[in-house]
Amino acid sequence: MKGIKTMKINLANLAFTDKPTPLAEEGEFKVAAFRYPSGVAALRVTNRRGGFTILPWMGQMIWRCDFDGRELAMKSMYDEPKNCRESFSDSYGCFLMHCGLTAMGNPTPEDTHIGHAELPVARYQSAYVEFGADKTGPFVAVGGSYRHDLCFTYNYVFSPRVVLRRGAAKIEVSATVRNDKDLPLEYYYLCHVNHRPVDGSKIVESPLKRPPIVNHEVPADYYKPWGDATNAWLAVLDKDYKAQSVVGAKGESYRPEIVNCYFHKPDKAGWAVVKQVYPKKAGGVFVKYRPSELPYATRWIARTADEDAIGMCLPATAEHKGRLFCRAHKEQRCLAPGRSVTFHVETGIL
Repeated sequence: MKGIKTMKINLANLAFTDKPTPLAEEGEFKVAAFRYPSGVAALRVTNRRGGFTILPWMGQMIWRCDFDGRELAMKSMYDEPKNCRESFSDSYGCFLMHCGLTAMGNPTPEDTHIGHAELPVARYQSAYVEFGADKTGPFVAVGGSYRHDLCFTYNYVFSPRVVLRRGAAKIEVSATVRNDKDLPLEYYYLCHVNHRPVDGSKIVESPLKRPPIVNHEVPADYYKPWGDATNAWLAVLDKDYKAQSVVGAKGESYRPEIVNCYFHKPDKAGWAVVKQVYPKKAGGVFVKYRPSELPYATRWIARTADEDAIGMCLPATAEHKGRLFCRAHKEQRCLAPGRSVTFHVETGIL
């Protein structure tokens, strides 16, 4: 890659076919384009250790991610993504999705937004693959832009980017929001990273600023035996939240889910990290983020036969409880006209 700073491939006119088609190669990097039977277009991006599958036109959602022969993404009911038009939950089971931006989280009955709002299945107007090198070394990246506008209300551009480096077993994710409206933009953002739990693992994390928020949110009409078990487990966490640091602990129950919120101290470089360390020295996975950008580290765990996920750290600007809750608790953020903000998250194998 000597003499080449960057090379960008615009995907606008690319024909995605049922059979994976090599799009580009550079050294150990390979990019192939294909279309799932559901009709959803995808890119498979790899280096010599593995890589990720991303949906460039539907939310720039990372559907799968694997390194060193291990699939990192949560287990779900869906082997492939559906062509979701309104809600990600129509085929939920991705490795990573962007959430927000005009709202975020679970809407209350009084909220008007859908779960996690428009970003998870946003239809992107542009997408690209980029090969290049920087001070850290050679990389391949996938990115794009999505414009969300409504007259007299908002007009923003959301531009995520995923970077895979030579020989790395991790991805670097950034997301930039630009406010193109002549009004301030009220915004919310959460990076939903869904690893697969490994029983016997331990959650090891950066020091906390203060104790986490333990939320009791089991639906009243949920299947009673499971709901009772989860409420009993929440009572344990009320007394000792550290009980959640053992994956597969005796008495644990995450049906349908438990969503708590952690607050980490950054290190000298401004980063905080949460790890799932596998048992018997078998490695592990991590999520790394900047608390100055995303101060709320949501922990989402769901463990059923169909959904098995440990979102050990979903970095966010606010809690997951919907727009009206966040406004009432002054957790919303505001972006001035013409200004931009960028968030950074890394995840992969330890």
